[in-house]
Amino acid sequence: MLYLILCFLLGFFSSSLLSFSLSLPPTHLCRPEQSSALLQFKSNFSLSISNCSQDYHIVSVHKTDSWDKDTDCCKWEGVVCDNRKGNVIGLDLSCSGLIGSIQSNSSLFSLQNLRWLNLAGNYFGNSEIPSEFGKLRSLTYLNLSDTALTGFVPHEISLLSELVSLDLGQNYLLFRDHDFNMLVHNLTKLENIVLDRMSLSLVVPNSFLNLTVSLKHLSLSYCELQGNFPAQLFHLPFLQNIILRHNSNLIGYLPETNWSSPLSLLDVSGTRFPKGLPASIGNLKHLKELSLSSCVFMGSIPSTLGNLTKLTFLDISNNMFQGKIPDVFGNLNYLSSMDFSSNNFSGVFPSSAFNLISLTFMDFSSNFLRGTLPNNISGLSYLRELHLYANLLRGRVPGWLFSLPSLEYLDLHSNKLNGPIDPIQEPNLVLLNLTSLNLSSNNLSGNIKSCMLVKLRNLRSLDLSFNNLLSLTRCSNDVNSTLPMIIEFHFSSCNMQRFPSFLNASKHLKVLDLSNNQIHGSITKWEGEGWEDLSTLNLSMNFLTSVEQIPGKHLYILDLRSNSLQGLLPTPPQELSYYLISNNELGGEISSKICNLSFLSVLDLSKNKLSGTIPDCFRSFRDQPSMTVLRTVNLNGNQLEGSIPQSLTNCYSLEVLDLGNNNINDTFPYWLGTLPNLKVLVLRSNRFHGDIPNFNGTFSFSSLQMIDLSRNEFTGHIPPELFENLKSMKDIQVSESDPVYIGGNYYRDSVIVTTKGSDFKLERILVSFTVIDFSSNHFKGSIPKEVGELKSLIVLNFSHNSLAGNIPPSLGNLAALESLDLSSNKLQGRIPMQLTNLTFLGVLNLSHNNLEGTIPLANHFDTFPNDSYVGNSGLCGFPLSKTCGNDQEPKSPPSTVGDESEIALIWKIAAMGYGSGLVLGLSMGYIVFTTGRPRWLVKMIKRNPKRRMRTRIHRNGRRKN
Repeated sequence: MLYLILCFLLGFFSSSLLSFSLSLPPTHLCRPEQSSALLQFKSNFSLSISNCSQDYHIVSVHKTDSWDKDTDCCKWEGVVCDNRKGNVIGLDLSCSGLIGSIQSNSSLFSLQNLRWLNLAGNYFGNSEIPSEFGKLRSLTYLNLSDTALTGFVPHEISLLSELVSLDLGQNYLLFRDHDFNMLVHNLTKLENIVLDRMSLSLVVPNSFLNLTVSLKHLSLSYCELQGNFPAQLFHLPFLQNIILRHNSNLIGYLPETNWSSPLSLLDVSGTRFPKGLPASIGNLKHLKELSLSSCVFMGSIPSTLGNLTKLTFLDISNNMFQGKIPDVFGNLNYLSSMDFSSNNFSGVFPSSAFNLISLTFMDFSSNFLRGTLPNNISGLSYLRELHLYANLLRGRVPGWLFSLPSLEYLDLHSNKLNGPIDPIQEPNLVLLNLTSLNLSSNNLSGNIKSCMLVKLRNLRSLDLSFNNLLSLTRCSNDVNSTLPMIIEFHFSSCNMQRFPSFLNASKHLKVLDLSNNQIHGSITKWEGEGWEDLSTLNLSMNFLTSVEQIPGKHLYILDLRSNSLQGLLPTPPQELSYYLISNNELGGEISSKICNLSFLSVLDLSKNKLSGTIPDCFRSFRDQPSMTVLRTVNLNGNQLEGSIPQSLTNCYSLEVLDLGNNNINDTFPYWLGTLPNLKVLVLRSNRFHGDIPNFNGTFSFSSLQMIDLSRNEFTGHIPPELFENLKSMKDIQVSESDPVYIGGNYYRDSVIVTTKGSDFKLERILVSFTVIDFSSNHFKGSIPKEVGELKSLIVLNFSHNSLAGNIPPSLGNLAALESLDLSSNKLQGRIPMQLTNLTFLGVLNLSHNNLEGTIPLANHFDTFPNDSYVGNSGLCGFPLSKTCGNDQEPKSPPSTVGDESEIALIWKIAAMGYGSGLVLGLSMGYIVFTTGRPRWLVKMIKRNPKRRMRTRIHRNGRRKN
């Protein structure tokens, strides 16, 4: 009875309260002070378009646009309230285009009930994390990632003891080791921690041992971590994701025993895990993604890898794994991407990999895998990319490769595949998706017909180069034999005998490379029509005799080098940038129309039979600034006459001018010194004459690093001012990374260098390579002492002139010098002791002068042969048969090299094998293979660097044999 009364009263009270509330005006759930705090926070920022849409594929929205003081803040976009008390408990302003900084007095910190705060993807550049974040004690979720925050993370963050998720990644933040220890010690509820791309270089990895056992997600990529990563973390009972990628100084190993956890993602790529992959990896039954690339892993792959049946992503590329790959992929039905490239795997290719039903990406390239590709397969229906290049695969290319319905990229280059390519079959008349096919550098043979290729209707890139028994012919009826989508067609170094005119209707074709084939005859006007979009045409190293019409009206690169072209120079297209037609039999004069090529960068007409004068038309460049891009002019090896046109001074970008081996009759073109970028000037073997005038600051040749005036008729004194102006030869920095050469990606300049009386062709010119060659002229007077200022000079040749006086001691300052030839002059006096300081010197020729006295034996001077000194009747001592004094071989004079030079010498020895360019490439090669005496180099390297230089010279100064 009492229960019924209470129910009645409660119902009456509720209905009365409801009636009363409906009669009142509507109220806001949001508390006024919190609405005011949010609006004040909004006013501290300006708005812009966020980059989130690009980086995270999230649409950028200005969420604060909906914030209006007259509306309930609990209904504002990005705001979540407690429905009972109206407190703001969640704020998501991620990717909202906010620009500004969070100040320590920000109204944000008055929202004491906040549980979720996400400000990711905004821009708080050049501001630090305020320590007041520690006041938000109710926070369970905090995301400040990708906001351009800087400075140290304040220790107050460790006061947020309720935090379950913390993301500070993608910022310019640093953690002190002590503050990080406090954080992992106090935040005992953390399940998710992301610190990607912030600096943890001050944090000791053992600090991670204090992380809570409830941790599920740990992401520390690109964090500059260093030291030993504790393997115990891999055993955390709830850990699902661990990402350590690209911490190159982080060392660790994976657990070898008792390893079972709920891990679904393991990424240690780009770290240093030098041990092998343990068999215990097979215990991770929930693993979906495994990334171990670039970790220095060694050893073999355990067969337990086949136990990871939930695996979708597998990358172990760029390691030192070896041995056979276990054929255990049969049960990996969910695997969509696998990368085993750039290891040392050997043995037969695992056949079960070809039966994977979900695979979209497969890469086993750059290994030593053998065997043949299977004749048929049952999987790979979804495969989009297949990379098996740089292995030892043999046998034929099976036709099923072209029938995979989803395949877009197929790369089998650099194997030992042989025989003809199997016919291409279309699967159920469905258009093939293959867009890129590379079978280059194999042993393929046979004849590919044009009508076979056209089945690959979506093909954009085809490379069959370097299969010297493979040919390409057109079908009898090739009206429709075209590749409508083709962009690049590479058939270099094969057995093609006819120009593939069937491609002229391919409207998207940009690159056609048919170099080094057997194409004879001419390209007719009919064959040259079409080619609407062609930009690069390489027909070099063939047997073409004429080109009636150059294919392509918009060519950027035309390469016809090393053919048998005759007649006049073909008229190039107007937009041409590279005009390469050297090593042919072209005659006639160079037309002034060459100056109408507004975008010409490289002009190489060398080794032809061109006559007449160089057209003096370059002055038009002043009126067309776009034409100043001309970088290289190579007319070497023709029959050109007359003088050098002074209009070349308008070619401001000119770096290489090679006019050698012609009949040019002129005086020294001192006015070329105004060209600010001129690096290489070759005038050898012409009829240049007269004195070289004294220089002033206007004609400086400040960038020149190679000047060859040899084999001309120059007279008079060598002006000292020339060498004072050669700034580029005084201090050239040798690259510590990959060698850098003069020229671009497609064309690299070459040059002839004379050393040891022989000519050597440098196919590429290092930017650090320097040469002065004034040999075989009629220069007189003394050698200017200013030459000794060129400390980056590598080759110096003043031979076969009439130079007199003493060898200047300043030549001993040429620290980089590798070849010195002063032979066949009238030099006198003693050989300066300072020359023994030239520790890189590999070629020395002082023969046929009037030198006298004792030949120095310090350092490596005892390695130079007799030919270096013959024809000097006053010289004596080793290696000459004439002895000095009382029939005794002279003792080595004490070295003038001090302790500082010893350090420099050790540094130079370390650098010799890399940047020198000539000693090891030409001079040292010549010495080793012709004289058999590299003893000085061996002795220099073997010396103890802790001993004093003076002791080493006395001990090793004499020849032992």
